Amino acid sequence: MNGVRPQKKLSQNQLTQALFEVSGKVERLSMAFTHDMQRTNILLFTLLKELGKVEEIKCESCGVVNLRPIMEGIEVNPMCVECGERIEPWDERAFTGELMDEEEE
Repeated sequence: MNGVRPQKKLSQNQLTQALFEVSGKVERLSMAFTHDMQRTNILLFTLLKELGKVEEIKCESCGVVNLRPIMEGIEVNPMCVECGERIEPWDERAFTGELMDEEEE
């Protein structure tokens, strides 16, 4: 046996404590990552705003100002990031079928 004692199995209490510790560490890491992403988004949209590449649209439902990039090839979400309501009106051509004709061309 080389004088090495085999490792004992952990008790249920020890396993529970270890799980709580790991869970807490993962939560702190997740929060740090979230804060870093928020700071990165603020910096990015501030830069884009200075370059004139951001559109600000106020949601009529909740009053939140939505920032959307104005760049070719980037599809923008027509819904409010806060409440999920549509922030830009439907194009009237959507109701007449004209948009479908344009997409097919």
